[in-house]
Amino acid sequence: MGSNYYFLCIDLNMGGQCGMDLPSVVDKVKTLLCGYSSVAKCVSMFKVTGESKIIAVFNVSNVIGLERIISGLARMDNIGTKCQPVVLYEKFAMKSLGVDENLGKPCDNNVTKAKQIFWLEFNVEYHGKSSEEFLATWKREAEFALGAKASGVCLDLYKVVAERKVHLLIVMEPEDLNDLAFNLPLMKENGNNTTITTRSAQSLDDYCSRISSESI
Repeated sequence: MGSNYYFLCIDLNMGGQCGMDLPSVVDKVKTLLCGYSSVAKCVSMFKVTGESKIIAVFNVSNVIGLERIISGLARMDNIGTKCQPVVLYEKFAMKSLGVDENLGKPCDNNVTKAKQIFWLEFNVEYHGKSSEEFLATWKREAEFALGAKASGVCLDLYKVVAERKVHLLIVMEPEDLNDLAFNLPLMKENGNNTTITTRSAQSLDDYCSRISSESI
């Protein structure tokens, strides 16, 4: 049986009720996310900075493992989940856009080890463009992104299945990321049809180890 990837967003305060011990809840969720590693392996997990929200990426060989994780979350009060099937961006770029296979080779960059990352959600339309023009732009975008990864930029990319949406997890200084966003082919050639939503995040392990013990 093959494996599939899922992008999970967990909202820890859906009802907005007061009195939640957020660090304690986050720690419980972290334990649950790692509970079925043999069939639903958590590839990466992050606490969204300044929000009661967690994001995680799963590599799933048996969907029941993922469903049991979701069932466990459902038993916890005031928690909501959103789960999107995704594919590795490298595979999408090579298969659907014709990007050179050399750009899709695995890299040693590890986003999960960074203390601060940025999570960018891309929503892309192509009003006023033909499908051929749009795909040509997206190919240049993929070559740009994967070329940056190959050159040492620490990032992970996931394409939402059957949608023109992409999740980007990237380690970069805010000023540099701001400049980068203006220079992406998608923004230069299709900026009026492209929306980027950005949040800061941190490793869930790092958050759990520091939130209750670090002196500031």
